[in-house]
Amino acid sequence: MKFVEGQSMETNDLILRNWQDSDAKALYEMCLDDALIKSGIDFYDSIADSRNAIHYWKNDRGFKVISNKRNDKFIGFISLGDMNRYAGYMEMEYAIAAQYRNNGYATQAVKRMLDYGFKEMNLSAIAAWVRSHNKESIRVLEKCSFTFEGRLRKHARDKSDTLCHSILKEEWERKAAQKQN
Repeated sequence: MKFVEGQSMETNDLILRNWQDSDAKALYEMCLDDALIKSGIDFYDSIADSRNAIHYWKNDRGFKVISNKRNDKFIGFISLGDMNRYAGYMEMEYAIAAQYRNNGYATQAVKRMLDYGFKEMNLSAIAAWVRSHNKESIRVLEKCSFTFEGRLRKHARDKSDTLCHSILKEEWERKAAQKQN
């Protein structure tokens, strides 16, 4: 599936779409979750704060809402962000609201964003940093063929360890070719 700027991307169960002002309440409520706060997701003090953040994200082609394909309910978000490394390198972040976890949504969204990042954005490497206590997110990265690169001890703001994972374009292409055979 070719991605056209401004259009959404789909998986079996999800739509990855641009942000809308109507997402502010769901974003605010999702960010109240202790597990997400502990994992480093930004906290918003109000729906207005969430709305202000959304205004910033609306035109970011690599930052999408994850919504339910059947009813467009907000499930979470996913992004590919430029972390000032080099052209072709981006870092992925994602979060799923508590009531939607353990349904395979993060895995579907990550796989779709990898496809977008490597095919449409022509990236050469995508990294993901995860707190060492976030076993669910680590499992998502493993399912999506990321390679564990290393541990940064007491790296996070809460002094927990951060684990670095990445996937290279050629690894992703090899996995895609294996699925076709």
